[in-house]
Formats: sequence, C-alpha cells, structure tokens
Amino acid sequence: KCGMDEGTAAGVARAGQLNVLRWVRGRGCPWDQWTCTAAAQGGHIEVLQWAREEGCPWDESTCAAAAGGGHEAVLRWAWEEGCAWDEETCVEAAEGGHLELLRLAREHGCP
Repeated sequence: KCGMDEGTAAGVARAGQLNVLRWVRGRGCPWDQWTCTAAAQGGHIEVLQWAREEGCPWDESTCAAAAGGGHEAVLRWAWEEGCAWDEETCVEAAEGGHLELLRLAREHGCP
C-alpha cells in the first residue's frame, strides 16, 4: 500500500505538479474525479490532459472549477472533450466575476 489516497492525487493536481502526479500514480496512489476538478481549479490544463489520457474520471465539477477559477482554456478544452457541465458552471463563473466564461457557457447551452 502506498500510504497515499485520492486526496493526495487531488492536492498534487491542484498544485500543477505533473511530474509528482506521475510519480505518485506510478506507486499506486488512487485518484478519482476530484483530481480532474483540482487540476481545473488550478488552471493546469497539462495536468488535466494527462490525467484524462490515463483514464482519470471527471464530472460536472471539473467545468465548474475551471469556470470559477477563470480558466477559459481549461473550460473550453474540457467542454470540447465532452466533459459534462451543469448550472454550477454558470454559478461559479458568475460568482468569480468571469463574465466572459458565463457568456461562453450560456452560448454553448450550459443550463
């Protein structure tokens, strides 16, 4: 057992430490959708892309985190790759003061 859990992977992803994420995953550290959400929250598209390539799950919280953080490139990439979004994406964009992301989401059918 690696002594690490899903929170470890999410914390590393939030910090944008791709090499560390690769290392902990190589030693059996588990991950879940919060890894992708954390990467999106931090604006770390390269971490998010790698995690998805390696089969890490994601959900609506990934788009919401990208919107809340004002990370347009991350939000666009996630949406284009088929990540689901819901009203929380618009809420996070609005609460974060990211009008351009709110408009983007609404124009592309986000509820």
